[in-house]
Amino acid sequence: MIACSTIRIRASLLAGLIAISFNTLMLKAAHLFGIVAENGGLLRLHVIYLGSLVERSGIAGWWIKAALPGPNSLPFWLVFHYATGMVMVFLYTYVFESRLPSSVLVKGSVFSLLPWLINGLIVLPLLGQGPLGLRQIAVSGAVYFFVANWVFGATLAVFYEKFRSRGAR
Repeated sequence: MIACSTIRIRASLLAGLIAISFNTLMLKAAHLFGIVAENGGLLRLHVIYLGSLVERSGIAGWWIKAALPGPNSLPFWLVFHYATGMVMVFLYTYVFESRLPSSVLVKGSVFSLLPWLINGLIVLPLLGQGPLGLRQIAVSGAVYFFVANWVFGATLAVFYEKFRSRGAR
């Protein structure tokens, strides 16, 4: 039982790091194709709605005294992006993977809709950008963001299955 759990956690972490890295590279490379895609909406939403709480709690003051990177910096965004991505990884591996039908690639493709829809139908509208962010980005940016999320889901599913089955042997 413990070995199975360890295999599952290890497979989740490794597959997650790969999937989040591909997604991150795609999001950061959008400008190379002349595309403005959604990038960092959830972090902006956190700053808007939780910023005053962080200030009042003293965390912001401590953060500044420790000379840690602020929420507008790339290092902060990367840590936030990987942490959020890992939440999605564990949602997939512990909640959705066994419940989704069909092949590994279909499972990952279906799951990839979850973060895309959360962002496009909740986060971006709350930021005043409209559904899928279409008040601020072109359709090409929304499509590119969809593809980046699909790459995340598909990569996660494929590598999770590979690492999990390899670890079980």
